[in-house]
Amino acid sequence: MNQKKNSSLRFVPAVKAALICLVTCALGLGYVWQKQQISKLGEEMKKREERLGTLRQENKRFNDILAQLKSPQTLDQMAREWRLNLEAPKPQQVVVATEPASENPARTVHAARR
Repeated sequence: MNQKKNSSLRFVPAVKAALICLVTCALGLGYVWQKQQISKLGEEMKKREERLGTLRQENKRFNDILAQLKSPQTLDQMAREWRLNLEAPKPQQVVVATEPASENPARTVHAARR
């Protein structure tokens, strides 16, 4: 019986060493995988930031074009080019709409908030 006990005790250090090696390898692999994921996400983030910068530049350019197209000078020039025969209205053609005065201003403000 004593011999069986001794033979099983001889394997305990080997099992402990194997477990320590497995845990160390698993931790090392986990560390390398995590570093790889961080690197991959960093590259993806950089690409998306570059894309965001490009989109912001395009947006600014389009807003500038829109502002130019909305300008009265450009609209007048385009109307002449397209021969739309548009002209400014005469003072008697302009109608100014006024909003009727409310009896209770607080009530009007409350109704507008709804």
